[in-house]
Amino acid sequence: MFEDIKRTSEDCLTLCFPGVGSAFAKKNNQTSLIIAKNGKTILVDAGTTIPVALHQNGVPFLDFDHYFITHTHADHIGGLEELLLMSRYTRNGKKVSMIITDGFQDTLWNKSLRGGVEYSEAKLLRFSDVVEPVRPRWVKASPREMYEVDVDGIHLLIFRTKHIPGDAYEWESSYWSTGIVIDNKVMFTADTKFDPSIFSDIDPGGLDTIFHDCQLFDPGSVHASYNELKTLPDGLKERMYLTHYGDSFDKFNPKDDGFKGFAEQWKIYPF
Repeated sequence: MFEDIKRTSEDCLTLCFPGVGSAFAKKNNQTSLIIAKNGKTILVDAGTTIPVALHQNGVPFLDFDHYFITHTHADHIGGLEELLLMSRYTRNGKKVSMIITDGFQDTLWNKSLRGGVEYSEAKLLRFSDVVEPVRPRWVKASPREMYEVDVDGIHLLIFRTKHIPGDAYEWESSYWSTGIVIDNKVMFTADTKFDPSIFSDIDPGGLDTIFHDCQLFDPGSVHASYNELKTLPDGLKERMYLTHYGDSFDKFNPKDDGFKGFAEQWKIYPF
């Protein structure tokens, strides 16, 4: 599977989802994204179920060129401790290349990873002992907090989203959570509440496709609900695949409601 993805990427930007499910999904694994271009790869998010999903489909967890984490919920970082320790102990201490800001690095390490990774056979490990950080650049004068980075010919625009807590009504008061735009072509929201201002802030008029997280029941307290997304203009919905959905997806027909459909696990999407 990995070779198929990389082969396709020799001609174009290529995306593939090892998982498209919600945090509690049992049918489609937790949502995670492979970005590939010119044979180079980025894994976006590594939730609890993702190491096994990758293994079952012949994709080596350690073989991505870079990794990017959108936020610290377990369905996005549950496999990350395994990744860091596997790299240290099976690749002679080779560090993982991770695209990450200074501020989020502190949160990810001190509030999530440190308890399981810090203690080693020889010394107390630091984040810098297991990760080679790639620092994105802050985008000045943007309508919301944004960063950008270029790695191996892949351009990522990283933008803040409005995810948690449930009573946060704007991204400024929300806990760190991000989405990305890839090569100015494709938007992946990762996790966000219903927030149409994302589209006006980032201007998706020229984007080919939007992959938007979707909760299949109401109310959408920390994710956009299906019924909320149905209210978006047709010009947005016709470019939108739904991700991060629950196991009752077979009761819905998103194409009938104007969407491109549900994103499919392990389908290769060329752009």
